[in-house]
Amino acid sequence: MKRLIQISLLAIAQLFFLSSSLLAQNPERTKTVTIASDSTYTKIIQALQDGGYFISQLDRSSGFVQTSAYFENKKLLSNKEGEKIITNFLITPLKGGSSKIVLNIFLIERRRGGSYESPNYYDLDKGIIRDNRFYQQIWDKILPIL
Repeated sequence: MKRLIQISLLAIAQLFFLSSSLLAQNPERTKTVTIASDSTYTKIIQALQDGGYFISQLDRSSGFVQTSAYFENKKLLSNKEGEKIITNFLITPLKGGSSKIVLNIFLIERRRGGSYESPNYYDLDKGIIRDNRFYQQIWDKILPIL
């Protein structure tokens, strides 16, 4: 009986540990602002342009904005050349004149393989970023102007 209680407590502790780490990895992707969606759309585009982002796609009717940025890797002994970060914003109107902003950040790493004399380059698709720090950096630039 004592052994069964110990195993049960261990299982509950493990379940709690795993669920808390999964929750911590879910970034805050959605924000609600009290500005109309059309104004929000315009202000986000302006903030991104002022921040030096390359705006690759726009669709005002659906509230979609896509940007991309490439960051070189400055480390000497690394096969990672850099990374391309693609951000997607979707702005939708809500009742009462407010709007909802959904942000997704996608990462592609540029890598070097082969030999030093004959390198080859390839892109490694890392998918949607789960690290909240990337999202918070974008929100810190966008939210103050809204």
